[in-house]
Amino acid sequence: MNSYLKSILILLIVFVASFAAHYLVISGMNVEQYWSKTSYSLVGMYTFGFCSSLLVAVLIFFANWSMPEKLGVIFLGLVLLKGVAGYIYIKDGLKTFENNFIEYNFLVVFFISLFVDVYVAFSALNQADKKV
Repeated sequence: MNSYLKSILILLIVFVASFAAHYLVISGMNVEQYWSKTSYSLVGMYTFGFCSSLLVAVLIFFANWSMPEKLGVIFLGLVLLKGVAGYIYIKDGLKTFENNFIEYNFLVVFFISLFVDVYVAFSALNQADKKV
């Protein structure tokens, strides 16, 4: 299987499994009523995380194809842009609840997406090393 397709499939599996686990934890803690008090949802956060990670993965694949020697710098720039986009996405929900419900849920999704991004970049770097 193509390594790019494998990475995208892993990205999809990680996000679906993480969403299911996250949903079960929130349901088990009986705190799902907080979602109705905001304009955010768990599905929306995971959609944002998946779309941003997919964009980062595609850009990493393109950079690996066009200029593999600059892949590390490009990855760091993409992570910086992803952090800025994440802040823009979540800034209206900050300090909505005293228990930081929105912030903690967003951080879980954001760190899962960063983990996937690091995996994609790591596999792309290893693929570039095998070409040399």
